[in-house]
Amino acid sequence: MPCPDSIIVCDNGSTDDSVEKILQWAVSKGEKVLRINGDEGIFSRLTDKVVRLILITNSTNLGYSGGNNVGISYVLAQEQFDFVWVLNNDTLVAKDSLKELLSCVRQSKAGIFGSTVVYHSAPERIQCAGGMRYNPLTTIFRPVLGGHSLPEVLFVRDHPPIDYIYGASFFVRTEVFEKCGLFNEDFFLFYEELDFCRRARAKGYSLYWCRESIVEHKVSQSVGSADEKNKGKKVISSYHENLSTLLYTHLHHKNILPIVMVFRFLGKLAIIILRQEWYLIQPLVKAYRDFMRRRREDSSSA
Repeated sequence: MPCPDSIIVCDNGSTDDSVEKILQWAVSKGEKVLRINGDEGIFSRLTDKVVRLILITNSTNLGYSGGNNVGISYVLAQEQFDFVWVLNNDTLVAKDSLKELLSCVRQSKAGIFGSTVVYHSAPERIQCAGGMRYNPLTTIFRPVLGGHSLPEVLFVRDHPPIDYIYGASFFVRTEVFEKCGLFNEDFFLFYEELDFCRRARAKGYSLYWCRESIVEHKVSQSVGSADEKNKGKKVISSYHENLSTLLYTHLHHKNILPIVMVFRFLGKLAIIILRQEWYLIQPLVKAYRDFMRRRREDSSSA
């Protein structure tokens, strides 16, 4: 059976030698590994062996939602875990990060907890304190206390409002997944955490920033950063960001969808022209086209 503090690694259809490296690392540390095929989709409760490291492999890239849902589904099937800590693969956790999260759990009845996320390249600078604010009309995200210094933020006593916990470090009571469902797999990249937190809050769960839990984030290792020369990653990132924005707005803010569609398209186009990133026009147009096609298909099947 799994240990109370099991580590679950979800390999999301990697095309390199990630799985082999994980297995080699486990052997070097004397760790037993339970390897599971994530494509099977249904997990049973384990009772015949004690293992701390579970490696779940998916044959294809299921995105943030689908990739994490496989691991969360395994957790729920075991019926013995109280919490799930979702961590990005480009994060490094401080020694006492988990201890501090558990301390926050004892202090608060919140359902979802976020860490103080700092930049790996500049660990004294805050990426966000727990999570983000989101303006549904402008579709602009604003990191809570983003850009401030770590010592400054650690002395903040109040808890700034948060619209959603940042997915790089997403600590959840298992019961929240049981009552609210998993991440919405309509969102392949972006908006998964916002959608989930919105659903959780509708069920009465609150969000909480655990300031002493420090997590370093390498930022955009999977989707491509703003100054990265890898245009392929930026094209994929741009497409999913725009598509997910439209899907989220349609799902939760349908009354302002026409306004958002027009102003976001014009705003994104203006930025592309200003930066002369002409190759990003294609994923922008494709995202809008696929969204409209999807809406037509949904309407016809209703």
